[in-house]
Amino acid sequence: MVLLLIASVGLYARHSGNDSARFNPSGDYHPSNRPADDIGLQFHLQVRYRRGRRVAWGEVASVVQFYRFKSVSVTEKHLRFSTARHHGVQYDFEGSFLRSGNFTTSLDIPGSVPLTGTLRKFVNGRKVMELTTSFVYYVGC
Repeated sequence: MVLLLIASVGLYARHSGNDSARFNPSGDYHPSNRPADDIGLQFHLQVRYRRGRRVAWGEVASVVQFYRFKSVSVTEKHLRFSTARHHGVQYDFEGSFLRSGNFTTSLDIPGSVPLTGTLRKFVNGRKVMELTTSFVYYVGC
């Protein structure tokens, strides 16, 4: 009986440890080089695990509008997303993570740079901005 209890506690601790080390890049990402016409531009990414599968969602935020992700792909190496079109405007992003682990619990100094990539803005299907830069990370609200 005692052996069973010890084994159960050991399995619980190991399972909990795996959850905290699981890849989780959830948070707010701000471009290092901001476009002059939209200095408030950033995006929010949320990642959770459901039944062992990684599920992600988020939005691009500008000064005046939020653009929800229409599609998103998150791996430990890459992030890609496209937003839904709103009043003819949409964004897409392709980038690479520079580290792994759980960003929300890491001991990095706020304002670390774990992502580089290209953010594009389209208006009525025409590309009006292409920003290739690193992205500063902050744990989201």
